[in-house]
Amino acid sequence: MVLTTIVKKEVQKNFERQITDMSKQELKELLLINTYKLALARSQVEAVVEILINKKLTTYEEVWKRTNQNFKESTI
Repeated sequence: MVLTTIVKKEVQKNFERQITDMSKQELKELLLINTYKLALARSQVEAVVEILINKKLTTYEEVWKRTNQNFKESTI
């Protein structure tokens, strides 16, 4: 557990150093790439949910209930 905390702190420090060293243009490009990836992932999740609902394997309400449970349990 202690090692995990140490590793997380080291990763955070390295991340902050890398971000600080980036130019404004590089940061804009990184943001654009991550925004695109997020939009793509969201579209994929929506497609899977629609397929599951259409095949009557789940309901929209059940998906939202599970989504809320998972979000509450996450430690982001």
